[in-house]
Order: sequence, then C-alpha cells, then structure tokens
Amino acid sequence: MSTTPTESTIRQFLVEDVFYDQDLKDLGPEDSLLAKGLLDSLSILKTVTFIEENFGVTIPDEDVLPDHFESVRAIAALVEKHRS
Repeated sequence: MSTTPTESTIRQFLVEDVFYDQDLKDLGPEDSLLAKGLLDSLSILKTVTFIEENFGVTIPDEDVLPDHFESVRAIAALVEKHRS
C-alpha cells in the first residue's frame, strides 16, 4: 500500500516520538490508532503541535476530534484539509 509524503512524515513522528516505547515498525497508514489504545489526549495534543509546526497549518480546536486521529491516513487528511 503506497503512502503519501505527508503520511510518511506523520508516521515517522508517531513511531519515533509518540510510540517510541513500542515496536510499531509495521504500523500501516490505515491501522486504527484509537482501537489499539495508542493515542490519548496528551499524545493527540503532541501530534497537533507537530502538525502545526511541521506543515505550517493551524488545526482549530473544533477539528481535534477522535475521527481525525483514527489513523495515520486520517491525520494526513486533516493536514491536507487545512493546507488548502
């Protein structure tokens, strides 16, 4: 399954900076981060900060919803939504 550069950047951040204490080298772009219990409110905020700093977008509070952080692909879609 191919991934976009945005997905690759987000995945690398999550694996290295958020889930650093877990073995997630096989994490796919559509794997559920929430169902696996990987993301909590603090890691979502850390991810939002990363997105805003690295992609030059602002994520409004009303877009910080579980659905937007379901998977690497969902997070990338959120980034693309705010890029346009």
